[in-house]
Amino acid sequence: MTIIDQSRDLKTNKIEVIKQARFSENSKYIIDSDEQRIDFDDPRIVYVDPEPRNPYGRRLVKDLFKKYNRKIRISEETNTSTLQYAKKICSGRECLASVAIAGAVLKDINEYRDENEITIYRTPIDNHGPCQNGAWPVLWDTFAKRLNLKNTFFCAFPKYTNNYLGLNRDLLAWENLYFILGQYIIEAKNALNCVAKNKGKALERFEELTSEFINNVGERKKSLNIGLLKWAKDIAKIPLKAKVEETPKVLIFGGLNLMFDHYPIEEYFLEKGIITKVVDIVETMSLILAESTIRYGFKKGFISPKDQFNEQLLEFSALNEDERKETLRVKRNISALNFLNSQCKVFRRIMRKSGLLFDSFIDFIDLFEEGNRYVSANSVSETPVITGRFLHSIKEGDYDGLINLGTFNCQPAMNSQAIIRPLANKCDIPYAAIDCEGPWISTNQGRLLETIAIQAKRIRKKKNELQL
Repeated sequence: MTIIDQSRDLKTNKIEVIKQARFSENSKYIIDSDEQRIDFDDPRIVYVDPEPRNPYGRRLVKDLFKKYNRKIRISEETNTSTLQYAKKICSGRECLASVAIAGAVLKDINEYRDENEITIYRTPIDNHGPCQNGAWPVLWDTFAKRLNLKNTFFCAFPKYTNNYLGLNRDLLAWENLYFILGQYIIEAKNALNCVAKNKGKALERFEELTSEFINNVGERKKSLNIGLLKWAKDIAKIPLKAKVEETPKVLIFGGLNLMFDHYPIEEYFLEKGIITKVVDIVETMSLILAESTIRYGFKKGFISPKDQFNEQLLEFSALNEDERKETLRVKRNISALNFLNSQCKVFRRIMRKSGLLFDSFIDFIDLFEEGNRYVSANSVSETPVITGRFLHSIKEGDYDGLINLGTFNCQPAMNSQAIIRPLANKCDIPYAAIDCEGPWISTNQGRLLETIAIQAKRIRKKKNELQL
């Protein structure tokens, strides 16, 4: 397995350092390794999402990029092969997200990348706070020098200051929404997995209807909402043996690490006949968008999220040029956050007609406010988001078991476990905090999940009896 594609002078036996490709000063075009100007519509340019994405979202996003005449590759589930690649370049001290993304990048370079393409490897987050992702730019700068590859960009995050990497803003907005929509489809599939009268036939029909929906959207035969409504009504015709509301349910929640390690836990509960939901990626996306507003509000003396996100406070009067730029950035991000939340509400409202969606949507600001009661949201970390999700789930009562999934070297995740533990001890809903080093569970963790599964079924049975 060749990892580093370096040019070596056969006479001197010295490695030739390849000149790194870069964006122009105004980010309107690319200057490649040969110092040539490359416009963003060049067919050699390929964008790569190295973080794992759900299969339905991947299909929707690939079709979306074709619509805009752009190319994209999207990573699949993190597995041992991905992490083996990561060992070639990582020290082992990085968090799971860092290691998994590094492994996915190296896997893409070795298995999928064409040597003549100009590859832009994107990162899922670009914010600062008590998380290892703050070091990713430095980390990838080091990796880039070691890899010594021609026409390759690492750690590139689309934003206003870099012209969104040459991508259309509408494309970026809908890319995120399609990944979220894919998670909602999985939520419905997981419910059907547990309540279908004939599981095999039901899931086969589900896949047929979902493929039809995705193809119609990609080929623009139907608008997204009309196609989604037809999908929901057709899915609702699949025979069920039980009601979703009366079936035990478990929520797997946590931070960004969920993308890389939730699979075995999700599969475990589904095998036990327990409907499983992995918390939506929209919560992490919202935190990214919220960072500038939190910092701006804190600087202005506002402590709580509701005060910080009050748009009436973003007045331009008596502001200098730098302050105006900062305020405009906050306004852009608040607008994007509001759009994200509103579209999620629309998706869920339509998809509820399938009879399979059950989670209660919560506006990000409300969720953040919940968590802020126990840990300051001004830390700009995932801790208040994870804590807020726990509190919201307890309040709504949709779930019969809660799994807080983290990785042992993720500080925000560990902080959330410390905060939630005494709160969970006062609640009747079974709760467990699990640390994973990858997409697998230990024997002891399996025993813990078995305990939660038994308790969740017992809790749901009591709830059903009380509703009679």
